Amino acid sequence: AMEDGRLKLFGQEIHRLGRPWEENRHVEVLARLEGRNGKLIPPGEFMPVAERFGLAARLDRWIIRAALARHGKAMRSGAISLGFNLSAQTLSDPQLWDFVDAAIAGSGAPPSGIGFEITETAAVTNFDAAEEFVRKARLRRCRVSLDDFGAGMSSFEYLRRFPIDVIKIDGSFVEHIAESRFDREIVSAIAGIARSMGSAVVAEKIEEKSALEILMGMGVAYGQGYFLHRPEPLEAIVARAAGGAAPFERPHARVGGIK
Repeated sequence: AMEDGRLKLFGQEIHRLGRPWEENRHVEVLARLEGRNGKLIPPGEFMPVAERFGLAARLDRWIIRAALARHGKAMRSGAISLGFNLSAQTLSDPQLWDFVDAAIAGSGAPPSGIGFEITETAAVTNFDAAEEFVRKARLRRCRVSLDDFGAGMSSFEYLRRFPIDVIKIDGSFVEHIAESRFDREIVSAIAGIARSMGSAVVAEKIEEKSALEILMGMGVAYGQGYFLHRPEPLEAIVARAAGGAAPFERPHARVGGIK
């Protein structure tokens, strides 16, 4: 799929909630696999297969290299920054930073415009390699995010081991926040922990206006989800950003760079 063009780069914007567009727009880079019938297959269906056959690291590397090579110019202009998901297989690779460093050099993309997301549920097998990657990435001013925070049993262990710039609250605590006092308390607690550590907070899976308003009331600065922006081809997002067009937005939600 990587060689024959069936792996497609998509993206989903992360919005700065309730504030004007002040800097660039930050986009989480996603992938879609085009089936033989032309139907797009989401990563939730093909990534487990890739992991089972030991192909996840190769897939992650292809996504990073392709996105930086294609959109390094837009990133250099400051129009957009990109975030990449790292599977456990990828993060456990001692050679990961050397690969990323070469991809950055080859594309000319600024390291400060690049982020890496560590999935909290990922079963990292080589913590020494993962810690070294995070250290080197942050030295180069790349952002490091802890994704799906609260979804598994390793949340605080990962938070203790890795210096984190951004905590992304798992969408399972956000999607029913309007109806669930428990979810509101959990989100509030996680946001408080992040603020005390100097980390930015992103609420995932914002799908309704009521959830957005509650999160804004809690002081959650950033959000992501279908109510704010549905995933679309990355090329379209970059073209909109590079052309100076207004960011995709819904009422009460604006785009901004994660600091």
